[in-house]
Amino acid sequence: MPSAAIFPILQFPLVLPGASSVRMALLPEPIRVDPADTGGRLTLLQALGLGVLQGVTEFLPISSSGHLVLAQNLWPGLDGSFLVFDVFVHLGTVVAILWVLRRRVGALLRAMWTIVLGRAAWGSADVRWLGLILLASVPTALLGLGLRDVVEEMQVRPAAVGAALLVTAAVLYASERRGNRRRGPEELGWVDAVVVGAAQGLAVIPGISRSGATIGTALVRDTAPEAAVEFSMLISVPAVLGANLYEGVRAGLAELTAQATPLGVGFFAAFVAGALSLQALRWAVARRKLLPFAAYCGAVGLGALTLG
Repeated sequence: MPSAAIFPILQFPLVLPGASSVRMALLPEPIRVDPADTGGRLTLLQALGLGVLQGVTEFLPISSSGHLVLAQNLWPGLDGSFLVFDVFVHLGTVVAILWVLRRRVGALLRAMWTIVLGRAAWGSADVRWLGLILLASVPTALLGLGLRDVVEEMQVRPAAVGAALLVTAAVLYASERRGNRRRGPEELGWVDAVVVGAAQGLAVIPGISRSGATIGTALVRDTAPEAAVEFSMLISVPAVLGANLYEGVRAGLAELTAQATPLGVGFFAAFVAGALSLQALRWAVARRKLLPFAAYCGAVGLGALTLG
């Protein structure tokens, strides 16, 4: 297994001492690009295509990891490792979250600042959400580490990814058929954080959508649509930022300079596609329009099963 990890935000890496090894435990195999075909670098077309693919599939509940594994098996020439590119497309999707949810993010940052100053209103919804976001990280990390061998095994098995996509389809279907969706953000508690965090931990499996698993779980627990989407997105941001920036620094300035243009293309493509996809996701969840995504995951999953 290559030592460099390159795969999507979906996998929610955790920053701890020895963060590189932990990140490898939580992330699948990297997208690979044959240096003989690209001169050791991604082409602009590959950068654009993978950036858009990351941005669209990261937020729409169709599994970015599942699609990237299938791309690795189906796109001619994808056979190499580009860690820094992966970091940049992840940053593109993180910036998309911060931009689209900028009001909520601003409120959380202000709450964090009051804690630093010792003036926190500990009963406020924003301070509680900061605690819930941290709490959700615990089951995510534990499950991600525990499923490491399963994730590695699935990299070369499109059929296994297909089966996981069928699980995503089932979760989305259940979320549309169950739940009253009445609980607002102020009503979320520690049980919600643990359960949704566990759903995110299971999403390290390629084919299980992180957004689908976390939002679907929150909806089944009667969480209001907007609160479900916001909590799902926000629990991914701190760890993804930390782990990907860590890996970027590790890779060094030389690789950043060598790949400046494709990195910029991939970042911008992931940001634009991600922002549009996140807005589409908010609309779909609010209007109970997740069944088309369930049907899509089911169809792609059945198709992947035929690949063996």
